[in-house]
Amino acid sequence: MKAENAMADYTPEEILNKKERGESLAGANLVRISLRGQDLTGIQFGGANLQYADFTGANLSGADLAEADLSYANLNGARVEGAVLSKCLMTGVDLTGAILSRSDLSEAVLDDSKLGNCDLSRASLAGARARRASGSKLEASLSNCNESDFEEARLEEANFRGASMIRSNFSKAVMNGSDLSGSDLKESVLTRINLEGATLLSAGFVEATMIKANIKGARSSGADFALSNLTGADLSGGVFSKCVFRGAEMSQATLNAGNYTECDLSFSRMTYASAESSSFVRASFVRANLKEAKLRKCQISGADLTGARMSGCNLLGSDLSGSNFNEADLSRANVGGTDFSRADLTGATIIGTDFADARLVDTKHPVG
Repeated sequence: MKAENAMADYTPEEILNKKERGESLAGANLVRISLRGQDLTGIQFGGANLQYADFTGANLSGADLAEADLSYANLNGARVEGAVLSKCLMTGVDLTGAILSRSDLSEAVLDDSKLGNCDLSRASLAGARARRASGSKLEASLSNCNESDFEEARLEEANFRGASMIRSNFSKAVMNGSDLSGSDLKESVLTRINLEGATLLSAGFVEATMIKANIKGARSSGADFALSNLTGADLSGGVFSKCVFRGAEMSQATLNAGNYTECDLSFSRMTYASAESSSFVRASFVRANLKEAKLRKCQISGADLTGARMSGCNLLGSDLSGSNFNEADLSRANVGGTDFSRADLTGATIIGTDFADARLVDTKHPVG
């Protein structure tokens, strides 16, 4: 029988009476039932058919809804704290303003759900799927979202502070202005995610796939992007001071007008990347690959470029004073107007590089 034509097994009054007697409603057919504003704390709805049910403003705290079908149900403003919704089918459910803190939604399906102003703090969404979920200002701090799937979700200004999101999928998600500070997204897929203007302080993106991600204007000091794939990503205008990009793939990435002071970019691959007018003061580029990268008008003073591969790199007008280029390859680099004062070029390869217009005060030149 189709949900839109189905009749509920019980009336609202019968449901409330069974709840008062402590009787289970597990597996009941309650399609389109209306229990708006009712006290349903601790009720047993496990495996029940609750499609299109109306729980607006109801209290379902501590309820058992495991494996229930809540497709297109309305829980707007409902209290569902500490409830069990594991393996629950919640396609198209309206959770706007609902409180589900500390609830168990592991392996639940929330595709196309409405999550605006929803409170999922400290909740478990491990293995849950919420593709195309939408709503601004979702509260999901300290939640467990490991191996969850939020592909193409629209969650602007969401709060995922301190959340565990290991091996999750947020590809093509829109999360601009969100706060993921202290969250762990190790080995997650974030291809084409929109994190423009996000706060990512001390967040972990180790081994994450972030191809063509939009991280423009993000505040990300102390974040860890080690071994991540940021090919073609846009990090321009952001604050990434003291971030770790060690071993990251950053070819063709855009890092213009950003703050990368004291970043660890050692062993990273930045071929053909654009990082013009940015600050890399005291950054580490040890053994990094900067072939054909655009680093015009950058502040790179006091940086460690030991063994860096910089052939064809455009350093026009940049400040590289006091930096270490020992064993670096600067072949055919553009260094017009570049400041190498007090820099150490000992052991550097400079074949085809013209230093005629460079500033070389107290510079240590290559031997031979």
